[in-house]
Amino acid sequence: MGIISVFATALSLSSAALASPIQERQASVAAKYCDAASTLCFTEWVSPEKIAYRFAIPDTATAAPFDVILQIEAPKTVGWAGIAWGGVMTNNPLTVAWANGASAIATTRQASARTYPQPATGVTYTAIPSLTKSNTTHWTYTAVAKGASSFGNTRLNPASTAVTFAYAQAAGAPATPADPASRFSIHNSRGKFTVDLAAGKIADFVALAEKLTKPAA
Repeated sequence: MGIISVFATALSLSSAALASPIQERQASVAAKYCDAASTLCFTEWVSPEKIAYRFAIPDTATAAPFDVILQIEAPKTVGWAGIAWGGVMTNNPLTVAWANGASAIATTRQASARTYPQPATGVTYTAIPSLTKSNTTHWTYTAVAKGASSFGNTRLNPASTAVTFAYAQAAGAPATPADPASRFSIHNSRGKFTVDLAAGKIADFVALAEKLTKPAA
């Protein structure tokens, strides 16, 4: 069975829509990506839908918990995109992001079964304004995520070269894009991927994160 059977199901969907085939992807190829303007470098995986999932962590991290700079960059045709930090849908934090006007927004969701994931606490985001935006071709959400590396009995290993995540995406935009608690539709595709988290280690993480999240004067 797929890693995320129902990553998001809107109550308004018809039974026919729920019965439609859903593509599932498996992949394990990751790479390095550096943003020239911010000098921020990530370990990166790009989905078949051309959605980039990027992670940067402190080079001083030896065990969870540690903060993660998460970046999701997606074509404008993607209504929402998200990841499961524990590699499965249930009982671990889900981060779901989407475009919101000229910017983007994210929400934490969680589900104890394969049902619509509800808004949840435990993971918080401090957006990086200069790297959170939306234009005619793409939208990008970038933030410092606290609480994502350690949850329940799961701990992300900052030294691992193969940390498993799950992802999902859909073409339909959330009902109320400005509201993090907005409902969103069932995914069109899903899958799991592995990332070389150790390759995402960056020096001076705390100082860089504070600099980048500081509101413009």
